[in-house]
Amino acid sequence: MGRIELLDRIRTINGLLKKNQKGKVVFTDICECIGQLLLADVVVLSRKGKIIGRNVSEEEEYLVLKEVSVGEKIDSSVNKRLLSILSTQENVNPELLGLKNEKDMRLLVTPVEIAGKRLGTMIVCRMKESYSIDDIILCEYADTVLNLEMLRSETEEQSEEDRRERMVRGAFSALSYSEAMGAVKVLDDLAGHDGTVIASKVAENLGITRSVVVNGLKKLESAGIIETGSAGMKGTRIRIKSREIYEEVGKWKLQNR
Repeated sequence: MGRIELLDRIRTINGLLKKNQKGKVVFTDICECIGQLLLADVVVLSRKGKIIGRNVSEEEEYLVLKEVSVGEKIDSSVNKRLLSILSTQENVNPELLGLKNEKDMRLLVTPVEIAGKRLGTMIVCRMKESYSIDDIILCEYADTVLNLEMLRSETEEQSEEDRRERMVRGAFSALSYSEAMGAVKVLDDLAGHDGTVIASKVAENLGITRSVVVNGLKKLESAGIIETGSAGMKGTRIRIKSREIYEEVGKWKLQNR
């Protein structure tokens, strides 16, 4: 690969940063770009081994990790071996990672990390052809883009998680003692799953009125924590939208033993 061609390919990858400055990170777009430049399959994994992006294969099947779809996790033992790779390794034998080598695959594995924090792993795979120094340079530059995008994605996810926790904490603290008691009983009965409860029976068991239980549930619904609907004679159907509510339930129980 000539120097000018390499520079053009680096500029193509750099264009992904400009594209994603105002939009949501789409890791599949990054994989598509890298895959087209290297004529290879590309998979990006999170630190926990979940596939968060991969390019569309021109083959009938993917070359690597073909049994796992985007959003799913790979085998933990394979991910552990990938995380043990601390610098870019080219022409890796798939069998050393616990992967099948059905088509004389050539792997290039690049750790995605920033400031000493491992964010994930990028795997590039193609058949037979070894990786050149220019391929490695291109992958390491792409890794820089992934570092920034994965860090931004992680920051956005953490901000959203913090927002949900604040929302749940505020909504639960707005309940009266009796309303909280009713809500805790309902949530305990559901045991973390969506289901149906009979508010009058919950109230009877706790020695409070049905309206208190219903008011508590309505407050949680107004905050977007649960969603309720009539199940006719069976009672009230409840869908839990924010699982963080169970952390507040645990705190409330500790405070009111």
